Amino acid sequence: MGIKLVPLKCPKCGSVVKGSGKDMVFRCENCGEFIYAPTGATIPGKIYDFEVDSKDKAYMPFFTYLTKVQIYREEVKGLLAQHGKSGEWLSYIPAWAELPAEEIVRIGKLLTSNPPDRPHEIDSFRGVSALPVGITIEEGEKLAEFLFLSYEVEMRGTLQRIDYSFEASFRELVYMPMNYRGYYVPAFRKYTG
Repeated sequence: MGIKLVPLKCPKCGSVVKGSGKDMVFRCENCGEFIYAPTGATIPGKIYDFEVDSKDKAYMPFFTYLTKVQIYREEVKGLLAQHGKSGEWLSYIPAWAELPAEEIVRIGKLLTSNPPDRPHEIDSFRGVSALPVGITIEEGEKLAEFLFLSYEVEMRGTLQRIDYSFEASFRELVYMPMNYRGYYVPAFRKYTG
């Protein structure tokens, strides 16, 4: 039995798309569309420019989700117990699979709680390497829920129980400029001083 390999084509312009086997998202060199390999469909995407430069830099992919949470009941114990809030927000989930779990939480919380202010969008990576997308959109949704729960667990007091509904709707892929200083820092002035 043989396997026939079919080249991935851009759904928008029909060009053959080239990319790394490690990456789940390819960029069409002809029209610039981002193609999500698991489905072969285009997804919305952006590349943000560096505001702060460094010699150790890269573009890190983030899936963004409109996150909606309704907390029905929460039991928190402790002297300074504080309850979480229902609401909606934009969650930033690192999509690079090589990032350690504690860094996914750290960077995800940083960008979700304090998103970049009016970043400048550019049309190419300008010779800077882009880290590969290594998780699926569905895995990113689960990480968005994990990020929400990690906020709840870290609030003052001890979380005993939480009843909630959670919804994460994929919005777009964002390539964030990052500088590496033993850990990754978004390369925007507000994060680096």
